[in-house]
Amino acid sequence: MSVERTYHVLGVPLRTGSLFPGSENDAQPYRDVRLLERLRAAGCQAVDDGDVALPSYLPHHAIPPIRSWPGPRIAWDHVGERLAPIVQTPGHVPLLIGCDCSIVVGTAQALRRAAGDDLHVLYVDGDFDDAAPDPARCQSAAAVAVWLMTRASPFWTGPPLPPSQVTVIGWSNGPASGDGAVRSLSLADVRRVGPGEAARRALSVVPQSAGVLVHLDIDVFRKQDVPAAYFPHAEGLSLAEGRELLGGLLRDPRIRIIEVAEYASLRDADQRSVGALVDLLVDSLKP
Repeated sequence: MSVERTYHVLGVPLRTGSLFPGSENDAQPYRDVRLLERLRAAGCQAVDDGDVALPSYLPHHAIPPIRSWPGPRIAWDHVGERLAPIVQTPGHVPLLIGCDCSIVVGTAQALRRAAGDDLHVLYVDGDFDDAAPDPARCQSAAAVAVWLMTRASPFWTGPPLPPSQVTVIGWSNGPASGDGAVRSLSLADVRRVGPGEAARRALSVVPQSAGVLVHLDIDVFRKQDVPAAYFPHAEGLSLAEGRELLGGLLRDPRIRIIEVAEYASLRDADQRSVGALVDLLVDSLKP
């Protein structure tokens, strides 16, 4: 028998991969447009657990290989500690807002500690985010998130997730590593088979016993629909396509963590983009 879900909304008040301060409160606009109230009105159990407490001393710099290091690692550890009691309770699902893509390293680690090795990450993103850290240039931790999550390295405690347990969905900028080990459904694939079928195919490779983390980078949507993405893409899913895709993914009973990344509130003064995102989340999560 399935357990009714309770969504725990948690803000992550720092874009750890950014070079300059200024986007530390990207979770607040979701609250401004009444995410909690709308989830409850749609029949969802939802509570606002505030923001993850992150230290104020996290650095901002452009020193290779990872921008603002060790800020991302510190944030992952704090997020993992905050999520631990939630993911250990059946039916309780963290819903993270205001984060950047690198957060998946910390959330996957938290879920692995709760679920063991039986987990899968569905990484919905306009980019593949599998660039390797390069000592010759500085990259955002977000750009190397999938690489970090699936490889042993000195950048986090691990252990890495087998690449076969990660599926990147909706990308228009392809993989950088070129090894083909991570599963994927490109934007072209999603459109060829249809968003609903793409969701079904992504879930079909996940064991019934697995816990699933759904990562959503909003740059998977085309810029004309969601211009407030941190790195907007001219080509991407329409909101209608996204609604069908996410509706197929987020209602799956194996979902254990949901995170919505790369919203830039400084680009959304009228809150049009965040309003569209909340519409999408509510439609996708309602029973």
